[in-house]
Formats: sequence, C-alpha cells, structure tokens
Amino acid sequence: MNRIAQGLTLVLLGAAALTSTIPTDLYLNWVKAGFGPFLIAAGAVMVLLGVLVIVAEIRGEGDAVEERHEQEEPAAVHAQSASAVERDYEEAYDRRRGHDHSRAPGVAWLLLLPVLAVFVVAPPALGSYTVEATSGSSGPPPEDRRSGVFDDGVEEAAPGEVVTMDIRQFVMRAWIDEDRLLAGQEVELTGFAVPEKDGDGWYLARLQMACCAADAVVNKVYISNEPAPEADTWWTVRGTWVEPEGEIFEVSEHELTALEVQEVTDPPDPYE
Repeated sequence: MNRIAQGLTLVLLGAAALTSTIPTDLYLNWVKAGFGPFLIAAGAVMVLLGVLVIVAEIRGEGDAVEERHEQEEPAAVHAQSASAVERDYEEAYDRRRGHDHSRAPGVAWLLLLPVLAVFVVAPPALGSYTVEATSGSSGPPPEDRRSGVFDDGVEEAAPGEVVTMDIRQFVMRAWIDEDRLLAGQEVELTGFAVPEKDGDGWYLARLQMACCAADAVVNKVYISNEPAPEADTWWTVRGTWVEPEGEIFEVSEHELTALEVQEVTDPPDPYE
C-alpha cells in the first residue's frame, strides 16, 4: 500500500463515518445517539488528512522528477559515485527486510473492511438472534443497590390510565417493586418479536446498551395468549403484568397478558 492508497483509505473511512451519521441514522444501529457528533468530527478529520496525504504525495513526486531532470548530467547517466551505489544498496536491503517506509504493510488493507461493511453490507441493529443466543434477560440488581426510585410513571398514573413504558422500566419494576404497583395496571410496551423455540409463546424484547452494541443487554417480556408473530417485526403491546407467586426477584422472566397487539414501524433508535 503506497502513500496515495493510504490517503484514499483515510478518505473512505472518513466518508463511511460521515454517511452513516449526517444523511441517515444508520449509526444508531451500533452506538448511542450521543456519539453522533464525535463520529462526524472523526470522519471530517480523516477525510481532511486523507486529502492532504494524497496532495502531498502527488506534489512530492512531481517535485522529485523535476529536480532529478535539473540535476542530471550526461556523465551521471553512465556512472554512479561510490556513495550513490552504497545508498541504493542500503535502500534495497531495507526493502527486503520490510523497512521500506514509503509503503505501509499489506495488512493495512484490512482497514477497508469497515468501509465495505458500511457501504456494502450495512449491518442492521441487533435483534432476535442476539436474544436467542443470550441465555436469559438482564436480572434484578443486587439488594444493596436497589434504590426503589422509578421513572416509569406508574405511581403518578390515574385510575384506568395506560402507562407507556420502556421494556427496561417494566422488567425493573416487576423485579424489585415489593409493593407490586404493576398488578392490575395496564401498560404499553414496544419492542421486536422473538418467537419461542419450543412452544407457542413469544417474547417482546428490546436491547439496552451503555455505549455501543457490543455491551447490549437483553430486556424481554413473555407473552403466551397471542399468536407468535414473525421474528424481528416490531409491535406495541397493551396489557397487564402477570403477578407471580412468591418472591418477585426470584422470577426468571416476567410475563404480560396481552390485551391489544399492534404492529408498528421500526423506531428510529432500536435500543433503549
């Protein structure tokens, strides 16, 4: 990979970052929205550096050719000084040993893989496969870290009011609210469908991430009284919590009795 190829690689990497953030929300499939400005800045810097590298290399080659023509003498065409021969030998020796600094190692071409991933493959957001590959959903926090403070609006809800919640908020309250305020409360949850492998039920799931898709945590609710829809389709489900017997934090997964199921368009941000 010569210097011009290195510059083009930087330009393509920067363009991949910019095209996934400015004209589209594609970057939300992999990172949180707060990282958008940083991706834009990084992409712009890489494009600028790539252009500077290419321009400098083209100018350098032109100057070198011009200088060589000006300094050439007829006698120099037929003979070289001993020092020039020695210098050429050392440069050739360095190239054989991998010390040619005018070229990057061949492994540098691997930098183009992210470009191909964005422009050709465009990996989607994590979905049902991730949920199926995960042994279980996120569990309740340890007892010494349970603050008992919720931000889901259940306590403020008027009688008969349907509370719209994140699946994260639902499972957290279902696991640690010892007052069981969810009992009998109608809630509305939105997520993607994950059909049960062995059975007729399905999960309404959503992924929660701290910074990027690599640290995503599964939040899911089991539904058994409605036919399982197609995997990875998005749904809004209105229903009530199936109150478990015994200690709520010992329940492996929580269940929702669906009262109304409606298919919806994928939300702009697929993560919670």
